[in-house]
Amino acid sequence: RRWMEEEGLDQAVIKPAWGASGHGVELATPSDLAAMARQWVTAGAEARPVLVQEFLPHVTNGETALVYFGGEFSHALIRRPATGEFRVNSQYGGTSEFLPEPDVQLIEVGAKLLSTLPAPATYARVDMIGDGNDPIVMEVEVNEPALGLDLAPGAAARFADALVG
Repeated sequence: RRWMEEEGLDQAVIKPAWGASGHGVELATPSDLAAMARQWVTAGAEARPVLVQEFLPHVTNGETALVYFGGEFSHALIRRPATGEFRVNSQYGGTSEFLPEPDVQLIEVGAKLLSTLPAPATYARVDMIGDGNDPIVMEVEVNEPALGLDLAPGAAARFADALVG
């Protein structure tokens, strides 16, 4: 709460440090935090670290998901949340579509980011909002099942090559 107030944040995204498909991800105001903490304790929530991120309202316009296999760019998706929602995950009504012409600068940002990992990723998805002039990295997924293999032509074959290559 103190951090949010110091940063002048009206809302923040609270999420487990590891998880899947938006499970446990919540949008909170500073005044929500005490009730959320009580609810977690009462529910016997698993004790694990959480991330607190500034809520960026323009995420509701969608995020660009860049997929890389063996460090090489494969394809891009545009992931959009349902109306009134901030999470892009399908169980919250989010949609994903193949993005045929992604911003080349975003692809370069994603590749540079992946090159800083302590070990090469066989596959990864880098989620960003904004464009190449003002990219904001939302997440880097290196153990992600939602790679849009069914949406991007040739992606499944590229993924198989990365796995056996």
